[in-house]
Amino acid sequence: MTITEHPGADDRDWGGRLPRNESLDLDDDQRAVRDRIVERGAVWAERSGFAATDDRGGLLGPFNAFVLRPGPGRAFNRWIAADQQQSSLAAPIREVVILTVGVAWQADYEVYAHVAAARSVGLSETVIAGLRAGSTEGFAPDELAAHRFADELVRTHRVTPETYAAAEETFGRDGVLDLVHLVGMYLATSALLNAFEIPAPPIPDPS
Repeated sequence: MTITEHPGADDRDWGGRLPRNESLDLDDDQRAVRDRIVERGAVWAERSGFAATDDRGGLLGPFNAFVLRPGPGRAFNRWIAADQQQSSLAAPIREVVILTVGVAWQADYEVYAHVAAARSVGLSETVIAGLRAGSTEGFAPDELAAHRFADELVRTHRVTPETYAAAEETFGRDGVLDLVHLVGMYLATSALLNAFEIPAPPIPDPS
């Protein structure tokens, strides 16, 4: 589901509270991070069905912020890559967790991006809609276990014994560790998006 349309550069102030990197005189380190995002991250985003750039190639979402602070941005993207490559969790389950975090934080770009990513890895429209609306009707047992674990951790900062036991039974100890790493990663992303009021394009209807 490769994206075919990009939002217009002038449609919104896509940087939020941050300047767009296209408007700045970037140093060599910033340019290197930007080039890597365009060559890799933006390509992955498009293949997953969401826009990481506007129609003039300007970066959207957290990607603009990564360029402005290239050291942390580069390290954060290495963390994301390591999780994608080494996680014991199936891709649809990862998207359940990411959307759970994004919805809880009302992080618009995270939800926009990962609705598309969830569709690209086969998560059902029933589950995607439920995650956005706060309903678990129609969830498979593993989807429910992942959602409840992430939701409790994000909203109450704890996980009940029953929820923990269900997650450990479903995913094993390594899987629970991977759940926690994934929650932390997207809590950080949500904080970045919300602190700088970074907007998102509208979420397309399912085709």
